[in-house]
Amino acid sequence: MTMQENAESLLVGVDVGGTKIAAGVVDARGQVLSRVQIPTDTDGAEKTLQSIATGIVETMRAAGVEREQIRGIGLGIPGEVNPESGVGLFAANLHWRNVPVKRWLEDALGMPCAIENDVSVAALGEHLYGAGRTERDSKADTMVYLSLGTGVAAKAIIGGKLHRGSHGLAGEIGHTVFVPDGPLCACGARGCLEALAAGPALAKRAREAIQAGHVSLLQEQDQATLTAHHLFSAIAQGDNLSRQIVAGAATHLAYAVYLLAMTFDPQVIVLGGGLAHEENPLIEGIRAGVAQWIERSPVFRVIWHANMLRLTALKRDVGILGAAALLADGETV
Repeated sequence: MTMQENAESLLVGVDVGGTKIAAGVVDARGQVLSRVQIPTDTDGAEKTLQSIATGIVETMRAAGVEREQIRGIGLGIPGEVNPESGVGLFAANLHWRNVPVKRWLEDALGMPCAIENDVSVAALGEHLYGAGRTERDSKADTMVYLSLGTGVAAKAIIGGKLHRGSHGLAGEIGHTVFVPDGPLCACGARGCLEALAAGPALAKRAREAIQAGHVSLLQEQDQATLTAHHLFSAIAQGDNLSRQIVAGAATHLAYAVYLLAMTFDPQVIVLGGGLAHEENPLIEGIRAGVAQWIERSPVFRVIWHANMLRLTALKRDVGILGAAALLADGETV
């Protein structure tokens, strides 16, 4: 460890999920020095906060650092948050409302904390450390991050800053209606992009098709544990049902990319989340769909360039690095 790192240049990034908490110590270069993953205790806000504190202490111990060497703690939390007050306003998978996350952790650990929505954190991480960097290795002035996983959400970096909007909901394309009277979404609306193209939506559509009598290699899978990745594997083996389902989702997501590009005119659009860690049939379908929009729209052709759509560079570390980016030098949130 260098003298600079001894002089409080280290950060702790924490990715809080409904089932697990990932925490890591991050240095000034964006290197993750330690990684710890522990289960999330969702039996009340107090126990969840204790889980977070445990993860922070354990990752510091794993990195061999003391509290005095840590400049601060950044946390990415699902759901709605108030970054200014440090309050977790609502998170369905954590079963909490109006939880004073920042105050509790600062009192418990004696270190400054910052919190933000988990997708916003991922956008910041890619912007500072990952795929949001341009060919000249500088941060993109304007970047869009589109998260594809158990949900679908987007966040934008504009003028080098995270764009939240007046209600903190800027970029909620996952809950934008794409198909009126389409499938019911968890938000209560019908036909949202998330209900059409998120991982659970693909698995649900496959289960419904199999129950309706469609023949598929997916029949060999345990239907209760079916995921989008099973569909990707089945496509590689020639499964037509999986191909049709994934192609339909990719069409909607390509349209989302088109809308985001036309709205924000970004330098870079980064695809992240569990469905975008590597090339797969869904990503291939999105690229093909974007190519069709390039053909259809003269204005889109002006905006688009060859290396504009990128996969996450940080993959599973995006939550840790993004949370650390909340407090990193030169990153304005």
